[in-house]
Amino acid sequence: MSPADFAGRPIILVTIDTLRADRLGAYGSAKGLTPALDRFAQGAARFTAAVTQVPLTLPAHATILTGLHPAKHGVRTNDGFRLAAGVPTLAEALRARRYATAAFIGGYPLQASFGLARGFDRYDDDFLRAAGTVERSADEVVRSALAWIDQRQSQPFFAWLHLFDPHSPYTPPAPFAGAHAGAPYDGEVAYTDAAIGRLFEHLQRSGLYSRAAIIIVADHGESLGEHGERTHGTFLYDATVRVPLLIKLPDMAASRELTVPVETADLAPTIASIAGSSLGEVDGQSLLPLLHPNAAAASGTPGPTGRDAAPADPDRPAYAESYYQNVLLGWSPLRAVRTARWKFIEAPRPELYDLERDPGELQNRVDERATLASGLQRELPSQQPDASTSRDPAAAGDSAERLRSLGYVSGSTTPSSATRAVDPKDRVEVWAEIEDGIDRMARDPRSARQAFARALRLDPGNGLAMKYLADLSFREGRLQEARDGYRRAIAAQFRHPDAFVNLAAIAEREGRLDQARAALMDAVQTMPADADAWNRLGLLEARRGAVDAARRAFTSAIAAEPGRAEPYYNLAVIERRAGNESGAQTRLHEALARNPAYPEAHYELGTGYLLARQPGPALEAYRAALAARPDYAEALFGAARAALDLGQPDEARRDYERFVRIAPPEYRRQVAAARDALRRLEVPHP
Repeated sequence: MSPADFAGRPIILVTIDTLRADRLGAYGSAKGLTPALDRFAQGAARFTAAVTQVPLTLPAHATILTGLHPAKHGVRTNDGFRLAAGVPTLAEALRARRYATAAFIGGYPLQASFGLARGFDRYDDDFLRAAGTVERSADEVVRSALAWIDQRQSQPFFAWLHLFDPHSPYTPPAPFAGAHAGAPYDGEVAYTDAAIGRLFEHLQRSGLYSRAAIIIVADHGESLGEHGERTHGTFLYDATVRVPLLIKLPDMAASRELTVPVETADLAPTIASIAGSSLGEVDGQSLLPLLHPNAAAASGTPGPTGRDAAPADPDRPAYAESYYQNVLLGWSPLRAVRTARWKFIEAPRPELYDLERDPGELQNRVDERATLASGLQRELPSQQPDASTSRDPAAAGDSAERLRSLGYVSGSTTPSSATRAVDPKDRVEVWAEIEDGIDRMARDPRSARQAFARALRLDPGNGLAMKYLADLSFREGRLQEARDGYRRAIAAQFRHPDAFVNLAAIAEREGRLDQARAALMDAVQTMPADADAWNRLGLLEARRGAVDAARRAFTSAIAAEPGRAEPYYNLAVIERRAGNESGAQTRLHEALARNPAYPEAHYELGTGYLLARQPGPALEAYRAALAARPDYAEALFGAARAALDLGQPDEARRDYERFVRIAPPEYRRQVAAARDALRRLEVPHP
């Protein structure tokens, strides 16, 4: 088949989170974890030196979907960054070529509000609307994707599936948990492979498998304790930056091994080339010439753009970086280039490894091969400013908590000359204690406190550890201790909206509304796009009776995060108090458009209809509120009133009786009214 014939064929991209290359049989593993992927590799091109540009989920996927390095697409970590509206995406390019486009997300770090949804007709992250939810299973992702794919058999489509399961915490389902009781990470890998096998089987039954271009890649790997790193994100060793990459073109049957260095940034221009499109100026290079001889000439599409090195060059310097600790703690960033044989890591103490003789990267050769190291260092992109200077605000509230449950840390520290000189590998014990504390916060707060205290003994100025200790005190109700801890963290130049928000909560509990407002103003001035802080400021202004200030704050929350339902609801309450019922109803509908299961919004909508003497729509709204929250006492009372107005005494009686049974003590007046209504309905009250 000529590459010119690829255009219009189905394209399926599967990204597997946190998958080490050495767990695949196709990459030399003898564990037998990945039979489905190993069979797939027998008819695909297998890249043995593929490098991710960042060992963190969000920035790695931003690179995969744009073809740009992080400095250009602007996303450096999972926290506080989002893909800017002006950055072109692969999905936009394919949609312009009349491809149907859809994404099926498995984990919280890729939620739509972080910017990757642009260009997708369907971006399926709906499961994240449930409070506290951070991931869904690979089988659920595959089922959702196949339902969409099955409806598009006869049209060009691009489907991206993101499978999150190998990410920590490692909790494989049965029977994989039992089969890998001592190695839960391996159990997650085996389960994910089984789900991918079901995807392949379905595609084969439908006839799509042979016709489709299918790309399998990991966004990054996992250290599992190597080099002292428990998970990923800090270091740039092969355990986390070398990733499995398998590509099957339409009607490809034979396997190929490609040992030249490639980047995950190459995937966007490669997929665009398969579709007969182009992304313009990107850092990646189309791999189609490697996959199909004379592909560029035969396709008639624009050739790859980016750096000058040819993709078949064994000395091509594939780039990787980590700004995780730079953002969090002000420490030095790490940047690396990797050829087929050598890797150079730029750090306060630079590193050079001979990957052929030392694949574990244990023998630093930088002193004995200084000339080689200098040459590789010159291949690094021009130095970028500190990542924290271009970031959006840190994640707050629910967002920060969801990231924490996945082992990720939120916040930032203003770098200083002292912190910039810190090499993360020299503080690996500090970071290990912090990660240990994060893991223990929910299940063993006392041990978590001890871990953060140990981190502070090792690094007395560590504002992140100070902040987490303050969080523990805040949760335990030790408010004075928490306030002192937050103030110390802020003085240490650590910034996190929760520090300001919790300081405000402490002041509000003490009746110091002016201090609470000042803390929230600090939060939104420091992090002006933080929707949670703006929303909380609006609630405080409403409590103070400052209606116009509350309206401005809620409007700012909406501008910061248009997909968030709460500020629309809170604006509705403000408008109703101000006598603007039409505006209140509009805002309630906007809240429900963003969260259809928002019980309070349904309740307030019903109340508005009841006030307008529209009992039919009122009852429908109250029923929707009760569907979301069956024991919603206020909605039961409202539904009973609406049913009475509609002449439905049996429904009214049922709702009044249930309301009387479950209403809290402070609802004495409403309970009395319900009992009175039941007497009028001539039934004995409970």
